[in-house]
Amino acid sequence: MKLIEIGFKGYKAYNGNDAPLQCLRLAPLTLVFGKNNSKKSALVRLPRLLLGGMECNDDRVLPIEVRGLSYGSRFLDMIHGGDFFGRTSFRVLAEDQGRTLDFEVTLYSRDAFAADEPPRVWSYAMKAPETISIDDPTVPGRLQTKFKGLLPPESRYDVWRKAAGAALGSMVYLGPTREPVALVYANDQTTALGLRGTAAPQLLRMNGILADRVGSWYARHMDGWRLSLKRDGDSFSLQIVRGGKLSANLAQGGEGLQQVLPVVAHQLWRQLVDSGPFLDVVEQPELHLHAAAQAPLADLFIDTALQGRGEVIVETHSEPLLLRTQRRIAEGKLRPDQLALYFVEMTDTGSQLRAVQVSPDGELDWWPAGVFEEDFSEVAAIRRAQRTHGLGEARS
Repeated sequence: MKLIEIGFKGYKAYNGNDAPLQCLRLAPLTLVFGKNNSKKSALVRLPRLLLGGMECNDDRVLPIEVRGLSYGSRFLDMIHGGDFFGRTSFRVLAEDQGRTLDFEVTLYSRDAFAADEPPRVWSYAMKAPETISIDDPTVPGRLQTKFKGLLPPESRYDVWRKAAGAALGSMVYLGPTREPVALVYANDQTTALGLRGTAAPQLLRMNGILADRVGSWYARHMDGWRLSLKRDGDSFSLQIVRGGKLSANLAQGGEGLQQVLPVVAHQLWRQLVDSGPFLDVVEQPELHLHAAAQAPLADLFIDTALQGRGEVIVETHSEPLLLRTQRRIAEGKLRPDQLALYFVEMTDTGSQLRAVQVSPDGELDWWPAGVFEEDFSEVAAIRRAQRTHGLGEARS
């Protein structure tokens, strides 16, 4: 299954009531920016939640935990402001094997005494694969259809439930904090990367080509430190070597070198292995990396996008990553339609998602004032201080 677009309102920090649906249209590479606490993470985790609701085959309707990723302790944790009387709406537009799925659903909690119960369906509208419209907001709870997850209960929708389950099975979500590297690993057959990238070392151990590519990437972009595996019977460790003389266990290396490992290993694995369609989410891939090492991450994601096999959503604060992406578009290496760029703003009424268009020459049609202008502002302040104290004239 390929998610094309999702719509939402009344979800977590994103306002509901009479507000229109906010839309996230996905591309081979989708970048999401925003300031701290603008609720970018809630946004990029939403596709997984909706796939979980589509896969669901019982009266939970919208599970609060999907494949180990929790969205709260109860349904009201997903409602904007935790309002008992609030509603949340979602739209899904997806394709699978030439078929189209297009529906919109509004959910609500029956009352304060039912706060811990699964949500109920307030209204439902489907455009494809058939037309369904159920809506009577004047009589809450009127709907007699007992939904199984976010899809009607009839067996003809099982094909979509299975497709959603398959999409979740192939999805990789890497959270903003990855698993620290251990000094030694036992040989294990685990290949599921996990929410924290725990199995990344095992992927390298089991795939020599991948290990070599990851090692080369480190050597090029991590200041000459090449990553390699050191085997010792039924165990192994990850080593970093520089210039053939300096060496250390990666577990004793810098946090940046450790935290980026699952990101690099996973993206290069996607490029190496045709695993079928996928939708992956990576939060803050630049964590603990200096600026010079952040731009190459953009090339990593772009190379995956250019494979044309799946979609990658990246939540980031990195200016170098954005600039490298703009540069690749200006160079003609990435088409503007292969990128979806968004900025999440926090307003007095809630978070607002705004699409940013990128022209073929790499220019942005809009960017919020004050974001990534800090360097210019600091340099200007230095120049003003120099003029005030006469330092500039003295040096000249």
